[in-house]
Amino acid sequence: MQTPLRGICRNVGRSIGLRSAAIALAAAVATLAACATAPAPGLPSAGANLNQTQPSGPSRWELVRWQQADGTLRDIPHGDNGEPVIFEFSDGIDAAQGTVSGTSGCNRFSGSYGKTDTGVRFDRVAGTRMACPPPRMELESALLKAMQASFTTVGTQPSVASTGRQVIWKTASGDLLQFAEREGVGRRGASAAAGGMEKIVYIDSQRVECAGVGKMMCYRWRESPDAPWQLWYGPIEGLDFEQGVSYKLRVREYQVPNPPADASSIRWQLLKVESRTRGQ
Repeated sequence: MQTPLRGICRNVGRSIGLRSAAIALAAAVATLAACATAPAPGLPSAGANLNQTQPSGPSRWELVRWQQADGTLRDIPHGDNGEPVIFEFSDGIDAAQGTVSGTSGCNRFSGSYGKTDTGVRFDRVAGTRMACPPPRMELESALLKAMQASFTTVGTQPSVASTGRQVIWKTASGDLLQFAEREGVGRRGASAAAGGMEKIVYIDSQRVECAGVGKMMCYRWRESPDAPWQLWYGPIEGLDFEQGVSYKLRVREYQVPNPPADASSIRWQLLKVESRTRGQ
C-alpha cells in the first residue's frame, strides 16, 4: 500500500486533495456513501497490511465514527458522554486469528476474530448483561448484530507523523465503521519508547464522581495497599476497567509537555495487570 486510503472507489484518489492523512480518512467516509454497494476493484482487503509501521502483538481500537447506509451518522460515546466502544485484538488487527474483547456501548464482550479475503469476521461473541440508558443499549444491539456477519475493509491508513493507524469497515447492511488505534495496548511505538517511569498503582473497584472542568468520573488510586486514596482525573491508557474489580497495575508514567488547560500534566500507560480482585 503506497498511499493512505488507496482505492476507496474508482478515481477517488484523483479527486481528493490530501492535505493530511486525517483529512483523507474523513473525506473517504463521505465518499464511500456514494460508492456502489459492491467493492470496487483494487480495494485494500484485510490482507492490506496495517503492520507496515507497527510491531505485531495486541492492539486497541476505538470506534470513532459510524455512518449508516443512508448517510446519517449514529451517535457514539466518546469518554465524557459514556464509555467508548473499544475492540482489543489479542494478536493485532493483522493477525490471521485471535481473541477479541472490549466494550460494545454498554457491556463488555469477548469472542474470537479471523481474517477473511476481504476483511474480518467475529465468532462466538458473548457479553455481560448490564442495563444502560436506551441510546447506549440501541447502539450496542446494532453493533452486536453487525458483528454476526463479516466486515469488509474499505479503507486503511498506516501510521504517519500526525495520526495513528485507522481502518474503515463496511457491515453487511452497508454501514461504515471507522476505528482508530489508541494508546495503551496498541500504538506501542514512539510514545512507549519516549522514556517515562514505571510504577505500581492500586486502583479501587469503583469510580467516583469528581469535579474537573465539569463533573466527571475519576479513578481512586494509591501507591500501596495501606496508603490513603487519591483521585486520578485522566484515563489509564490500555485498561479495560470493570466496575466491581480492584486492580494492581504496573504503569508507565509520562510527563506531558504543555498540556491543555483541562488535561493532566501526567499520563499513565498500562504495562501489565499484576492482579485483579472482584468485590473489594
